[in-house]
Amino acid sequence: MITIIYPYRNRELSRIKKSLDSLVLQSNKDFCVVFVDYGSDFDISSSVKKIVEEYKYVKYIHSFHNDQPWSRSKAINIGLRFAETEFVFIADIDIIFHPDLVATLHKLKDEQENVYFQVGYLDEKESKQSKEFNQYNISSKSIPEGQGLSLFSLKSLLTVGGFDEFFHFWGAEDEDVYARLKIAGYSSRFYNDTILLLHQWHETFTSINKEKLTEELYFSEAFGLNKQKLMFNKQKQILKPNNENWGKLMTEEEFQFLNSHQDSTVITNKKLLVENFINIILPNTHDDVVNVIFKDYQYQLSLNYKIKKIFRVKMHQYYSLKDIHDLLVRQLLVYYRDYQYTYKISSDLKSIQLKIKK
Repeated sequence: MITIIYPYRNRELSRIKKSLDSLVLQSNKDFCVVFVDYGSDFDISSSVKKIVEEYKYVKYIHSFHNDQPWSRSKAINIGLRFAETEFVFIADIDIIFHPDLVATLHKLKDEQENVYFQVGYLDEKESKQSKEFNQYNISSKSIPEGQGLSLFSLKSLLTVGGFDEFFHFWGAEDEDVYARLKIAGYSSRFYNDTILLLHQWHETFTSINKEKLTEELYFSEAFGLNKQKLMFNKQKQILKPNNENWGKLMTEEEFQFLNSHQDSTVITNKKLLVENFINIILPNTHDDVVNVIFKDYQYQLSLNYKIKKIFRVKMHQYYSLKDIHDLLVRQLLVYYRDYQYTYKISSDLKSIQLKIKK
């Protein structure tokens, strides 16, 4: 049997059904699914759970990473911890599977060689259609560098300690895991004999405006930061980048504990105060919950302040909330990704709240 792992968050329910329905049609039924819901909004996750439980071969897992940035690496690793088969296939909620996909996986499985697959991309119009697999019109195909949809021996991924949980948002986690598998002595193969996977259209991460503060936890420098970590792992020949607790889901109890903590400290957007929190308070607080709310200092918005600024009177310097957001998210990803925390931007975009268990 092969375990198919879906890392998921907040995508349309129609995508889930279209993907899982294509698995119903598999010529080889020797597979199971671990569906990892990595912190979807609760109203969405409730609907998702109902849908996936209609498919007898699916195990639904909800990790309460609700108020944390998306991490495909962490979601996959949670799935690996629940896998009980010798081989796993890393899927994507956008994928429509060829009826012979599972049969082909069984033919290709090899303890020493991992396989990544060429993908056929559908345009927006074609993605809205419901057809037999071979009736879809493919607009383009993935290149060999695209390693996101892969068949692995579970042993090989356990040998390298799973996917690197440094990586958040999108990019680099697949290239990195293959580089580390090579260090461990495993080979890889690009399967492009025929197209067995179709990718439904969606807006790309790079097309989203990340220069303005929104409720979404986007980070302007995410792609560059991931590339830097990828290069570091390669240069230093890092085999196991994670700690031994990798693949840990966040429980409902842990999530509720943080959310029940009400004693907060307000920090205004003065640069000195923000930097003091990031450089002094946060790293030197232990055995406690840090609960802070960042807000604009109202004097900064006053006429008096603007006049002084025009005449270049020496004053406090201020960060915008977008600047603070970028600073905080960078700190969380680089230094605190293994901690329990929640991070929220208010709906009116006038405050940012961080709760972290130190």
